[in-house]
Amino acid sequence: MSNPPKHYTKTAVLLHWVIAAAIIFQLALGWRMVDEPKGSGVYALFQLHKSIGFTILALVCVRIGWRFTHQPPSLPDTMPVWEQWAAKLAHLGFYGIMLGLPLTGWILVSASSTNIPTVLFGTVPIPHLPFIANLTVDNKKVIHDLAELSHSLIAVLTLALLAAHIGAVLKHQLWVKDAVFSHMALGANKGWREPKLWLVLALVPTVFSAAWWIPIQKPRTQASVVTAITAPVNSSPQAEPETAIPSVESIVPIEPAATPVQERSTDLTEQTQTVAKPTVWQLNRQASQLGFVSSWSGAEIVGTFTDWQAEIVFDEQALEQARIKVTVNLAKVATGDEERDNALPSADWFDAAHYPQAVFVSKRVKKMANQRYQAQGQLTLRNQTKPVTLDFSLKINGKKAYAEGIAQLDRTDFGVGQGEWAATDSIPAAVKVQFKLEASTR
Repeated sequence: MSNPPKHYTKTAVLLHWVIAAAIIFQLALGWRMVDEPKGSGVYALFQLHKSIGFTILALVCVRIGWRFTHQPPSLPDTMPVWEQWAAKLAHLGFYGIMLGLPLTGWILVSASSTNIPTVLFGTVPIPHLPFIANLTVDNKKVIHDLAELSHSLIAVLTLALLAAHIGAVLKHQLWVKDAVFSHMALGANKGWREPKLWLVLALVPTVFSAAWWIPIQKPRTQASVVTAITAPVNSSPQAEPETAIPSVESIVPIEPAATPVQERSTDLTEQTQTVAKPTVWQLNRQASQLGFVSSWSGAEIVGTFTDWQAEIVFDEQALEQARIKVTVNLAKVATGDEERDNALPSADWFDAAHYPQAVFVSKRVKKMANQRYQAQGQLTLRNQTKPVTLDFSLKINGKKAYAEGIAQLDRTDFGVGQGEWAATDSIPAAVKVQFKLEASTR
């Protein structure tokens, strides 16, 4: 056998320090995730935690392969036998930790009832473990709880072993003054004057504290939410200020107690004895928006549907012939967070694979006040059909129409949110759907 080298190869050294920094950062990030209140911000931290975990798993596999093909430096002959065995056991322990943390995390994600996909740094999808993801709900819960407990215990063991490892390095560098530190810090000299030693000692708390430097999404104010969904559409240059469409905020407070709906609503049969021919309107998709507002532990979540169509037949003089049909592609949703956008079409939420569309159909439109209307219809979502009332304002300027409106839904009525997401403590049942559209007729 050839003589052992005096230090590890440069590749092994690089892998050592990168993996060490990643694990220290992960420990701090996990701590922060527990302390942070639930919401969209901590959701992003979980996605980062998973991405770094899979990166560590890949790097550890490379390191193990490198270890089997490259001889490591030997321990100093001055080390007692028990200490040499302790060092070897510590190395084995670190390999177990480096594999155990990401693997238990992978099992944890695969067995989770939320079924949220993992996308490596938002680019490469990582599948769940198939032999776990296909189990029954009860079996998955047992595995999930065991993996969660194991993941936590390994994290605690990592902190203890890391503290012991740093203490051993300091002992060899400052007290025994042998070459152990130089095995991984190439060119390092013995003793406390070595700058590489102090650099490492400074980097440990720096990397640990860096987990708190990551900004997370803050709750949006209601004003910003309304602006995000109902950005102004292209208005006609001939539009008169005194007849502008009321804002979404002004649509909401339609109080039945002040003036009963039955007294304010007026069907065409009550207005005229003649039947007018209804007008067919063509939606201008580029100038129209459809979205929703919800929250997660108080943090506003604003979503928009990027693929939807509307069929509109409407004439103020022929309201009994009015027809509205809106079809939404549930696989096309944007909330400003790619991980959440990938999760919403899944079986726990919209289940777009089985129910790709949501459809709202209204055949009854009432006039409530000047430029204000109410469409009563049926919404079909996840194979559940429920009555929905849509309040909207409308301004017709020649062959152009501008409308905006709002509807309140209960997501639990449609089964949106399965498993632990069915609870309404973090994500409320009430969802506000808002739209703003422009249409034209020939």
